[in-house]
Amino acid sequence: MTAYSISAATDRDIPMMIALERRATELYRTIGYDFCADADVTDADEHAVVLREGVTLVARSADGLAGFAMFAPLDASIHLDEIDVDPAHQRKGLARRLIAAGEDWAQAEGFAEMTLTTFRDVPWNAPFYARVGFERFAPGADRPGLLALIEKEAKWGFAVRPRIAMRKRLS
Repeated sequence: MTAYSISAATDRDIPMMIALERRATELYRTIGYDFCADADVTDADEHAVVLREGVTLVARSADGLAGFAMFAPLDASIHLDEIDVDPAHQRKGLARRLIAAGEDWAQAEGFAEMTLTTFRDVPWNAPFYARVGFERFAPGADRPGLLALIEKEAKWGFAVRPRIAMRKRLS
């Protein structure tokens, strides 16, 4: 069994996270969501912003980077911007561990809620997040940042398939 450690990412991890996200998004081709695999991945500048304003957590194995999750403040919540696990390391609980570590970090920083946006019908998206405690919700005027993000995602072409906002109260 492979041992994994979770820690905060550094600038040196950015090129590996970009390459990992490209590999991970290929899974969307298996369900006809080629537009996701063909879309741009998170660029180095955006990774740097999240490292500065929030936290990116990485899962490492003896082989190197196995996964990462990016968390950044949005409105009054912490937002899960991106989470990816390398295909060679999927189905081993890493996404759950990265989210749990992000929840711990967010609570220590004083956040009471985590939000995300995701595809409603992709098995490893909304159904997975529901299993780890997220609930679907409709953001209102008190969530201008989240509403702007949803609009931006639509411009990226993600609105061709149903997307939803989800949140989880942090205890």
